[in-house]
Amino acid sequence: MIVKTSDVIRSYDFKPMLGREDCFVEGMVIETTVEQGYLAYKIRVTKDSWNEGDETGRFGKIIFVPVAVAYNDYPGRVINLSRV
Repeated sequence: MIVKTSDVIRSYDFKPMLGREDCFVEGMVIETTVEQGYLAYKIRVTKDSWNEGDETGRFGKIIFVPVAVAYNDYPGRVINLSRV
């Protein structure tokens, strides 16, 4: 998957499953970085499925989304919404 600065991505916290609400964040990519010790997309969150528009959630914050995870990774964990 190709992700560039200013693309909007969605990153799932848990694999979507029937009978359970999806947990995810969406945000604009600021950069791809290793500043946390792993390859990650640094994003500003524009949507948080847990607290949509609620200031107590991740909305508006800068977070790091791992490009890949060692455990429980799956195709579609990170989706580039700018290129769908």
